[in-house]
Amino acid sequence: MKSKKIPSDIAAAIRQSAIDGWDDDAAMVAHTIETETAAYLELEALDFGTAASFRESIIAAVSEISEGWDERLSMAKLEIEAFQELHAARFDGVPAKEISRLKNEAEQSFPDDFTGQRDHVVAGARRFIYVRDLRARIEPIKNLLIDMEGIIGDECYNANIQNYGPGGIWEGEGRSFRYPVKFDKGDESLKRRYVPADIDPEVLMTGRYQFGSNELGIFRALVKVVEMLERDYGLRITDANRKK
Repeated sequence: MKSKKIPSDIAAAIRQSAIDGWDDDAAMVAHTIETETAAYLELEALDFGTAASFRESIIAAVSEISEGWDERLSMAKLEIEAFQELHAARFDGVPAKEISRLKNEAEQSFPDDFTGQRDHVVAGARRFIYVRDLRARIEPIKNLLIDMEGIIGDECYNANIQNYGPGGIWEGEGRSFRYPVKFDKGDESLKRRYVPADIDPEVLMTGRYQFGSNELGIFRALVKVVEMLERDYGLRITDANRKK
């Protein structure tokens, strides 16, 4: 069978790159030329399958990242795989409308990067399921959690605080105070001395007390306490809304 040949300019570039990298090692120069030549030919013959219409854009994208044909080949294969997974994957439990939104968002954020698009959609679908399940679990006891945290937060006391009244008159030392809770919402962190009743469960669960470099996940701990009371003591909380 007649062996395939590559364009002379590509062959010359491969040879020069191998010499530049291994000029004092003839064996490695020969090995690099052989490997890179084989990679170029395999990439040229690569079956892009359902991603065939994006062949040129995929090759252009991987070529911007690497000058080596072996690495380009590996990245192209990963892109083809990502494209196929992105368009064939089923996301059970996630509405089609949400998946469509995530895909459109991914295309805007990661143009010509199917690996990035796939990872964005997968992460978004997992986030949707996490939030949905968390809300179903936390919403019935949210008010209870907020009330319990309020009791705990109000029990902070610092004996070293010096209290002075009008005119600078010293009134003794020590003071009780409401310890602030820190929440994460999107890319920002919020400190609250009052937890609003309409806070989203997924934000509520990030609530923590910060002690220097240490943190205490107060709401996660309270959920564990409630679940322990239900599991080990037979307590059943079917309606945790405050009774009027």
